[in-house]
Amino acid sequence: MKVTNEDNMLMMQRIENETIDLLLTDPPFGMDFQSNYRKIKHEKIENDNNLNWFPDWIKEIKRIMKQDAHLYIFCSWHKVEVFKTEIEKYFNVKNILIWEKNNTGMGDLTGDFAPKYEMIIFCSNGVKKLKGNRDSNIIKAKKTGNEYHPTQKPVNLMEYLIEKSTNINDLVMDCFSGSGSTAIAAYNTNRDFIGCEINKQFYDKAMERINNHLAQQKLF
Repeated sequence: MKVTNEDNMLMMQRIENETIDLLLTDPPFGMDFQSNYRKIKHEKIENDNNLNWFPDWIKEIKRIMKQDAHLYIFCSWHKVEVFKTEIEKYFNVKNILIWEKNNTGMGDLTGDFAPKYEMIIFCSNGVKKLKGNRDSNIIKAKKTGNEYHPTQKPVNLMEYLIEKSTNINDLVMDCFSGSGSTAIAAYNTNRDFIGCEINKQFYDKAMERINNHLAQQKLF
């Protein structure tokens, strides 16, 4: 497992062609998100005020993905057409999965319906098959308390996606590592992991969380 504090383009430039078995990542949605969840107020997410970086990013992703690899890219309905248009230049978009949360988010409390889901664009770099049964494209998983990051993802959700698309010892990448959920999920499922987080505060919190988890697993 390797997690670095740097821009993900710098990290990916060091990765050889056709190396990554699975991309599982939660990039900025390009909507200038600011979390004010309860009493916890996190820093703003870097590079979230536009998606100008996305075309070069997805092109570099193409270079380092193995043939027949899968990709899961979280996004929001706000900019899903931008994500999908760029992704389809390089990958086969198979589906848009719906992560159904156990409770609703905030927003316009009187003028809009309460948001209860996020989208996950599921892509294939070839014709790789999924593991196990043919599951629904609606996946239920409880929201986290966002203790480590404003868009923290549930570990069990990441474990599920990893196990649907990889084998033991495969290499999983999350180039927007955030809270470290994907790294922990990869460890729990006996996969290798590489990732990075550009924000130093989020990186330090994630590494503390990851190291605590590894220590507890070794203890028991």
